[in-house]
Amino acid sequence: MARIGALCLAWCCVVLRASAQSAEARESSPPAPPPYGAWQSDAPHAPPPPIVLGAAPAPELPAAEYARRPFELAPELILGFASCSDGSTDDSRCSGLSAGVGVGGTLLWRVSPYFAFGGTLSDVSFGFHPAAATGLQHTTASGQFYGLLARVYFMDHGLVEPYLELGLGGGSIRTSAREADDVQYDEAATGGALRVGGALEFFLSRHLRLGPAFDWTTFDVAHVRRCDGSACAELDAASYGHGTGFSSVSLRLSVLLGEGL
Repeated sequence: MARIGALCLAWCCVVLRASAQSAEARESSPPAPPPYGAWQSDAPHAPPPPIVLGAAPAPELPAAEYARRPFELAPELILGFASCSDGSTDDSRCSGLSAGVGVGGTLLWRVSPYFAFGGTLSDVSFGFHPAAATGLQHTTASGQFYGLLARVYFMDHGLVEPYLELGLGGGSIRTSAREADDVQYDEAATGGALRVGGALEFFLSRHLRLGPAFDWTTFDVAHVRRCDGSACAELDAASYGHGTGFSSVSLRLSVLLGEGL
């Protein structure tokens, strides 16, 4: 019995010593490495790319204030002043000319905010009051210009629209009077024409402008013709006074059509 007790005591001592050695080994050994390489800060795998959100659309810009438009239709009221070349033989058709009123119209295609091209037409009824010594009665006079027009603008937006224009075409100054022989004679000076001018218009709305304009029109007179209703004859331009053009001051209303440029 005593032997069995001694054996049990010895076994307990062995077990306790082994447990103590195992605990010391656990305390002194370094911690085990993480099971996955991805946990290490120096892992070979790159982080996933960042999520990029789509860029916000650019804000829509407001329409330009009083935007210019591609088509312009411009009627106008004209006050015209005739120009005349005196004749060495007869000046009766020239000396009595005075200012008159008329109308005009222009149609333009504005290819950019600064340039436009189109056509124009003007018709002015002048005063014609020759001296009593001439014997002319029932008198009338008129001037016309028609042609192509180019216009240069200086602003692409805003309330004010200044511009200059150049026209090339044809024109005439015509007079009609009953002479001493009681026959009504019509005389016309016609030829190629050049027009230069400009205007300063103000916007009344997004599609309407109004303002004063000035034009100077001169003719290269090729013919001075005199007709009595049944026959016509060519006159010598140096001998007979005739019109050579006219200047005009007008009130111009421009109607603007189309989308803004």
